[in-house]
Amino acid sequence: MAYFDSSKNRALWEIRLAQLRKEREAREAGESQGPVRGPEEPSMAGPVRIPISYQELLRQEAMEAGKRQTKDRARERAKEKVQQAAEPSRERRAGL
Repeated sequence: MAYFDSSKNRALWEIRLAQLRKEREAREAGESQGPVRGPEEPSMAGPVRIPISYQELLRQEAMEAGKRQTKDRARERAKEKVQQAAEPSRERRAGL
């Protein structure tokens, strides 16, 4: 229980225990102050499922595949331009 080795953590735990004791005493006395824990709000930290039809999923995947192909084509064109620019310098070297 290394958590309680720290004096700071021990003090925080004592404060929380004191709060819980007060809440228990209030419930036993009939003074209902609501739940021990506050209302939990749904957190948006995790993934959220969005209903989608199979046709919509296929359409989305096709669009993403098209984007990838476009990017790949652009890379290939850029490589070709670099190679074409390098070819004349190679020819000059070979000619010398």
